[in-house]
Amino acid sequence: MVCDLHTHSRFSFDGSASLEEMSRSAAERGVRILATTDHCDMISGAEGFQSFLDGEQGRLREYAAVKDLFPDLELLYGLEFGNPEYMPEKTEEIMSARHFDFVIGGFHFLSDGSDIYKIGYPDEAFIDWMFEDYFTGMARMAAFGGFDTLAHLDYPLRVLKGKVPTPPSVRKYRDLIEPVLEILVRSDIALEINTRGTYDWQGRVGPEDWVLKCYRELGGRLVTIGSDAHLPRWVGEGFRQAADALRRNGFDSFTVYRDRKPFQIPLDEE
Repeated sequence: MVCDLHTHSRFSFDGSASLEEMSRSAAERGVRILATTDHCDMISGAEGFQSFLDGEQGRLREYAAVKDLFPDLELLYGLEFGNPEYMPEKTEEIMSARHFDFVIGGFHFLSDGSDIYKIGYPDEAFIDWMFEDYFTGMARMAAFGGFDTLAHLDYPLRVLKGKVPTPPSVRKYRDLIEPVLEILVRSDIALEINTRGTYDWQGRVGPEDWVLKCYRELGGRLVTIGSDAHLPRWVGEGFRQAADALRRNGFDSFTVYRDRKPFQIPLDEE
C-alpha cells in the first residue's frame, strides 16, 4: 500500500508536470494512493494564494479527467497551505467554500516575511536566529490549526548544504521542537515524514528518528508520508525508508486522509 500524500503539479508556482503525468508515474511505480497538494501560500504576490485561485478551475478540470484514469490508483484532492495563520480571514474564506480530501500545513516564511528558500545564511548565528524564528512560528501555526498534517518539520535544512554539519540535524533546537509536537498531539494533527531528503543532499527522510520517537512518546499516532515531488520521477520516492523509520520508532501504521478524516494503514500491508 505505497502512498504519497505530498506532491505538486503544474498548478503550483514551482511545478511543471501535469496531474496526468504525476499520476501515470505513480501508477508505474506502484503507488496506490496519491494526493495532489498544490501550493496555497497565504501571502500576497505572484507566488501567493492568488496563484492557487487563478489555477483552480484548470486544476479541478484536470483532477476530474485524471481521477479514474488509472484503475489501481486512488487519487485524492488536497492542497498545501503555507503559513495559513498569516491571513486567517482569507484562509477561512478559501476553506469554507471548497472540499478537500487532505490539507497540509507548511511553514515557508519567517515572521518578517522572508522566504526561507531565498534568504542568505551568512553565519551560524544567523542560522540559529532563523531556526528560533522558524520553530516558534511553527508552534503558532500548529496552534492556529485547520490542516491535517504538519509538513517537512526540518524544511530549512534543504537550503543549508555546506552551512551545517553533515549529517544535518535539528537536535540543537529540541527545546523549540517539543512544544510543536505537543500541540500536534493535543490537536490531533498528524506529523509528516517527508521523503524529499532521500533524493536531496540530506540522504534520509525527515524528520530524524529522535523527533519521531519524541512524537510517539508524547502520544502522537498520526503520521503521513509524502515525497514533496515536483517532478514525476520523484513520486513515491523514499516510501520504504519512511516505513522503516516508522518501525524503528515504534509505529505500526501510517495515516491516509479521505474527506479530511484519518485512516490508519498497517505497515504490514505496505
